[in-house]
Amino acid sequence: MSETLYRPRLGSVPLTDKQQQYRDCLREYRTPGQYVAFDTERASGIRYLDKAYLIQAKGQSAPLVLLDPLALDDLSDFNKACKNTTWVLHAAKEDLECMEWAGLVAPRLFDTQIAAKLLGYEHVGLGAVTEDVLGVKLAKNHTRENWSLRPLKQSWLDYAALDVEYLVELAIALKERLEAAGRLSWAQQEFSYILANYHRPRSSEPWRHLKGAGKARSPRQLGLLRELYNKRDEIAREADLAPHRVLPNRDLVDLVLQPPASYQELSRRSFMKRRQLRRHARRWWQAIKKVRSLPSEQLPGKAPLRKLHEIRAIATWEKIDPARAQLYRLFKEDVSTWAQENHIWAECALSPSAIRQVAAYWEKSDDTATLLEAAAARSWQKEIFLPRLEEICAHWTKK
Repeated sequence: MSETLYRPRLGSVPLTDKQQQYRDCLREYRTPGQYVAFDTERASGIRYLDKAYLIQAKGQSAPLVLLDPLALDDLSDFNKACKNTTWVLHAAKEDLECMEWAGLVAPRLFDTQIAAKLLGYEHVGLGAVTEDVLGVKLAKNHTRENWSLRPLKQSWLDYAALDVEYLVELAIALKERLEAAGRLSWAQQEFSYILANYHRPRSSEPWRHLKGAGKARSPRQLGLLRELYNKRDEIAREADLAPHRVLPNRDLVDLVLQPPASYQELSRRSFMKRRQLRRHARRWWQAIKKVRSLPSEQLPGKAPLRKLHEIRAIATWEKIDPARAQLYRLFKEDVSTWAQENHIWAECALSPSAIRQVAAYWEKSDDTATLLEAAAARSWQKEIFLPRLEEICAHWTKK
């Protein structure tokens, strides 16, 4: 069993947070090599914005650097230095958007987690894949730190540095395995898709998607949900805190379902015992009073019904359209069977959203290709699953 590593091979790496250090770094990255590994550390669940508070990089021919985007502000020069390379990330969708805050936009991508899924690895976390492929065991002892704090402890920086220390070597090894398995072109299509689609969708009414929001039924409740959600978001943005740290979801929903009749009643709610939450009590009460006085025409109505392909639960499909639910189930079973036989993760073989799209709207043979295209299925997926899904549909229509 390999020994756990707690710091990079050449020892601890200091934080680059001064302009002179940054200029030295740029000189070292004049020729970074074919690949540059990247990773980020965020403060998800702590700060309002899910941006990078530390950026780690290591070129194939350039040293490991730890960049402080708070101190350096704009890393577009580093972006230019790496513009002719392939950027290696693990689970890239989690990092690409937050890297944009610092001016880093990947020109090409190799995602080691996607590669591992296409090769059928059972465990695809960075530590597991690195140990499986390279025989190197990385320490994972600072996964939940608040990376927005300064100064950062050296033990934290050592942990963060390990996330890119072996990443280029891992990508090269996985690329060789993908080539041997005849799946490199699949991986390249997946990487291109991620680069084009990593931005998270933005809802025009995000308050409707709050956990527990479905319990609010009346227009007045929906209006209070909207007002409290927006007020909480306003406070969270001002304080640079994750919204749930301003008012937990369960307490917000409780105020919606059982609104207090007076400020005194509000002050007796359980969450008011916590000083951090109690400090905004006046603003919660103002929101409650505002919604009480709104005329009915200014209150929101129920959300429009979701389209069938947007519903994930087969049980819900069975209530709406039992025949379509059966087709959905047949598709899922076929994709799962193919994935198991070919040692690949089912979600990579064909996405659940693509399965739902075809199951919801298929009517005739010509529809399958169009629906897969609408669901952004990649060429390799269409080549494999177009005939399989059409065969299932042909038998399904006969029943």
